[in-house]
Amino acid sequence: ALMHNKFFVIDGLYVWTGSMNVTHNGIYNNNNNAMLIRSSRLAALYSQEFEELFAGQFGTTSPVETNLRVTIEGTPIEVYFESEGNAEQRLWELIDTAQSVRFMAFSFTDSLAWKDASGREHSVMQRLAERAAAGELQWQGIVEASSRSFTAPLYCVDPARIRQDGNPNILHHKVMIINDATVVMGSFNFSRSAATSNDENLLIIHNPSIASAYLSEFAQRWRESRPMPADAFDC
Repeated sequence: ALMHNKFFVIDGLYVWTGSMNVTHNGIYNNNNNAMLIRSSRLAALYSQEFEELFAGQFGTTSPVETNLRVTIEGTPIEVYFESEGNAEQRLWELIDTAQSVRFMAFSFTDSLAWKDASGREHSVMQRLAERAAAGELQWQGIVEASSRSFTAPLYCVDPARIRQDGNPNILHHKVMIINDATVVMGSFNFSRSAATSNDENLLIIHNPSIASAYLSEFAQRWRESRPMPADAFDC
């Protein structure tokens, strides 16, 4: 499993987090996003997560912490540290009630799932595909070209709505924009390993202005994206 976080806590007041590895490629070549947030309450949550990691409490061995939330100048933010949390269930819930979903993803697989009390497994991607096929929501997606094969359930619903990135390097985003008002961002790939073994962080930010900035990035990436090759899928 990976320590897959990319965050800094500065002076107990600022949190810098996102998908961007602190490398030359992460900054200059790959498509990434990061955010600097001023909040002592958020910094305290990330500091606690850092101390757990520093003490060797990793992934599923970390203490279970759920319902972590802060409000910063009227903006509600849900905080998830994985793989001890339940981010996959929350993403499923958001998609289950969404009117629109756009995503930019290095990896998005139908293995990202949660189990209910009866043991039934619910796939995040499959729920998106079901609602898309039923015409219940508007959606678009861009995925890293090297991981396109995992998105067959969505491609088979509507090939025109999902494309592979046009970056000759890597599309490294892990972003969902829901109802043009909520942004999902962080280090968390939309995959089983992120939810069940890696150490990750994820924020769900309810703010239309922030969503607008991410929609602008989505639009730029969509313009340079390319159609999926039909022979890559068996629908």
